Amino acid sequence: MATTFESIMKQLKDRKFAPVYLLMGDEPYYIDQISNYIENNALPEEERDFNQTVFYGKDTNASDVVANAKQFSFGSEYHVVILKEAKDMKDIDLMQSYFQNPLKSTILVVCHKYGKMKASSYKACDKETVIFNSEPVRDYNLSAWVSKCAEENGYTISPEVALIITEHIGNDLNRIDNEFKKMKIFVPQGSKITSDIVEKNIGISKEYNIFELQDALGDRNGEKAAKICMHFANNIKDNPNVLTISSLNSFYSKMLAYHLLPDKSADNVSKIYGSNAFIQRKNVEKAQKHTLPQLMRIISILREYDAKTKGVDNAATDEELLKELVYKIMH
Repeated sequence: MATTFESIMKQLKDRKFAPVYLLMGDEPYYIDQISNYIENNALPEEERDFNQTVFYGKDTNASDVVANAKQFSFGSEYHVVILKEAKDMKDIDLMQSYFQNPLKSTILVVCHKYGKMKASSYKACDKETVIFNSEPVRDYNLSAWVSKCAEENGYTISPEVALIITEHIGNDLNRIDNEFKKMKIFVPQGSKITSDIVEKNIGISKEYNIFELQDALGDRNGEKAAKICMHFANNIKDNPNVLTISSLNSFYSKMLAYHLLPDKSADNVSKIYGSNAFIQRKNVEKAQKHTLPQLMRIISILREYDAKTKGVDNAATDEELLKELVYKIMH
């Protein structure tokens, strides 16, 4: 059966349902997308009261879920059973016998987020079972994912603006998708998402954001870096040091990784900066403005201030720490 997100979704939209879906892994977004689609589309709304049940792992046990899954549908083509938060169900191993011989008129969906089920829990399962491992999007592919998500929601977006979103939100795919869905209330579909739209609808300043700070530091533009630093310091709750330092550490660590590449071909660089040629070129230019000793010194400074931000050997305020950090990076 289908094992990629795209192939599973295609089969669901073609109404080709499997008797069991074992959805597991560290990325909740894809698990939610598959589970929600089945919950909202497998049965007509008027049939769900009698033929659809949702369980939560911490509030149920294997015998109750299996007993429900073995029930035949009532006046409907399918009986749908969804087990959410399956990781919290202590006796999930006891469902193994059902996975091996499921009722074909039931659609059982097991959502095991933030980790994989033990292989022993589903060994020798029915050949029609869909087993899906939901893996996080790699950092270097995140901005491409944002562009694809924008497109799926009816928008276009430039690589630069996609990168601003990734730097601000990180790899929280559910939040990114939700931000685009919320835009539909105010931004007509078919529009190009600009930095102004992002600032207005997501709350990311087009001028004062972590991406612009990285840009300034990477270009060794002290005046611009100081200006953004002052804005961050004056709005420290919206720009906590722990997130700023984490983003800067990733930024400089990628530079270091670039310098350490024995073969700086486009394919190898894409493993660090993604496949978008514009983003590759822009980041490579910044990396080339730094030497290895400079990068090692900066990463050491970031580690020092990460510890201070977390209270190690520090009596300064967060605002003071941020100003010190940016000054030391520039000098």
